[in-house]
Amino acid sequence: MFDLCVVGAGLIGSAAAKHASRSSSVCLVGPDEPTGKERSSTSQRDIYGGHYDEGRIYMQSTSDPVWAKLAQRAIPRYSEISKESGIEFAVDVGCLSVGDRGGNYITAVKDVVEKDHINAQVLSGADVRSQFPFLSISNRDEAVFESHFAGYISPRRLVKAQIAIAEKNGCQHIQEVVRSVTRVVVNTNTDADSVMEVTTDYGRRILARKVLVATGAFTAFRNLLGVEVSPDTKLFPLAVTKIEISEEDAQKIKTMPSVLYFGKGGDDWNKDYPVDPRAPVVFYMLPPIRYSDGKYYIKLGHSHDSVPRLLHTRPEMKRWFDQGPDAQLTRQMADMITSVVKGVKVLSYHGDSCVVDVAPSNRPYIDRIHRQLGIAIAGNGYAAKSSDEIGRLAVELLMNGKWDIDVPKDLFCAKLKSDCGQSKL
Repeated sequence: MFDLCVVGAGLIGSAAAKHASRSSSVCLVGPDEPTGKERSSTSQRDIYGGHYDEGRIYMQSTSDPVWAKLAQRAIPRYSEISKESGIEFAVDVGCLSVGDRGGNYITAVKDVVEKDHINAQVLSGADVRSQFPFLSISNRDEAVFESHFAGYISPRRLVKAQIAIAEKNGCQHIQEVVRSVTRVVVNTNTDADSVMEVTTDYGRRILARKVLVATGAFTAFRNLLGVEVSPDTKLFPLAVTKIEISEEDAQKIKTMPSVLYFGKGGDDWNKDYPVDPRAPVVFYMLPPIRYSDGKYYIKLGHSHDSVPRLLHTRPEMKRWFDQGPDAQLTRQMADMITSVVKGVKVLSYHGDSCVVDVAPSNRPYIDRIHRQLGIAIAGNGYAAKSSDEIGRLAVELLMNGKWDIDVPKDLFCAKLKSDCGQSKL
């Protein structure tokens, strides 16, 4: 009997397990990253992570003040996590948020920087080119540059670090997929009490006083929140493209920060790129990162609004992860990288699959379904950098009934739906 069972061993789940294990007995249940054979149409596996990778952007500012507040709580703890686990996962290369000068996006970012007293510079397009001569940024654009508490994290290593700390605290990690979460009645001495039962695909039964579901985009594909009940989220298949460059070229642009772009694009940029309805060009891009194969890659991803396709079923999700994005989209994104980053030679490029679960509010669900069942999902494509704070908030709410951040709790309330689409909360 555990005090808490965390279902889902990704960024949020591993963070929650770490925080809870400091004062409670905890079980963390979730599979490890799939092997190559498990990412194929012949494999039985159909539960993955949102995207397995070595680079996610982090910064304290953003156009949404709520997401900014979550990031500002999480990022300063990175060094503490690294020290306690012995695992480095964050690289402080800075982050450049770029958009049309005077446009809604860059204006919103500047407002957050000012109100939250974030250490950042406002740069003109010419300033950006002067500081980063390998980046082709238009004179029409303006940028906010954060040089500290900004850059990229390795999500793989962050998950590993969180789990290492949790296990030091006594957390038990079971690397299996959960099939169902239910409430059952057990007899304790002379009294009957309700507890939570977690059942895995291998038939393992785990009993806990409370359960936190942190299964992201895959929450609807198992019976985790109740019979025929799923979260009210949309599942967007996102493509990412990585171009391989030489170590020599990676050294030439070693000062490159992470980049977020939301604007009209440069005059010399690739015009054959998916259009976001909010702005002609929206993307995020990571600087050169050395991957486990020893090669250096620059990664670019598009916004979920620029390729408006949805996934609805488990077979659709499995096909997306098994087959990956189409060749045309991969090429368009590779061409965008070389439009923005000048002076590097592309040795190869390839695409990969990603999925984001987007809530109607565009904020995460951090809530209690009932007194013994909590939920922490709906990253909306922004949660990696803030996962430590999201996990912590979910644990405090479920285990202690506390909400200790200066953001209204009702912004994070979960909405559920039945299989016929009716709202439950």
